[in-house]
Amino acid sequence: MKIKYAFMAVLGLLLVLSGLQTLSIPPYAGDIYGIYRSGYFVEIERGFGVMRDAFLGIKMMSKDPSYAWIFLQDMGDRQGTGVRVYNASGYQVGAPGRTDSLQDARVVRLLSGSDPSMLCEAGQRTYSCLVPVRFEEKCRFCHEAARKKPVAGALSFERKFDASVYYRAERIIIFGVLSALFAVLLFLVWRWEPGRAVKELFDK
Repeated sequence: MKIKYAFMAVLGLLLVLSGLQTLSIPPYAGDIYGIYRSGYFVEIERGFGVMRDAFLGIKMMSKDPSYAWIFLQDMGDRQGTGVRVYNASGYQVGAPGRTDSLQDARVVRLLSGSDPSMLCEAGQRTYSCLVPVRFEEKCRFCHEAARKKPVAGALSFERKFDASVYYRAERIIIFGVLSALFAVLLFLVWRWEPGRAVKELFDK
């Protein structure tokens, strides 16, 4: 019987902990970003990707490339997103022909890799991403460097986030299923009578 009570105690504890995780309590989405990325962040990254594609499209199709920077400024203000443009050397480009004198170390590290990919980080209140911009075949009409370098530069995005609603829905689904499983196991253990099985074995 001691084994039964031990199993019931463990399953009961797991059931309580699992049930509590369906509530809006720590850990929050940003706290466990390293081991579990909420779908909320995936949606934010999609928004960043749309802004990047629109920026590149305007830059290539308009007569004045500065319209692309104006677009980023307007969209950033509307979406509450800070956007910066960097060239392949890691210098910020504030507008066509206007480059800062200081390199961004994070951009340099990203672009110096053999296969640069999107790098994102969840802070206490902000979500930021560095998105490399690769040269495409059509870029070679205007950029001779496209024949020598695979990456044109990078865009950095940063915005405030509140994943509480989206993340709570995910938690309810995940831990709701786990709670149901622990409840079933607890019921089965409660119905289990190990002493009776041993007694019947000796009676035979």
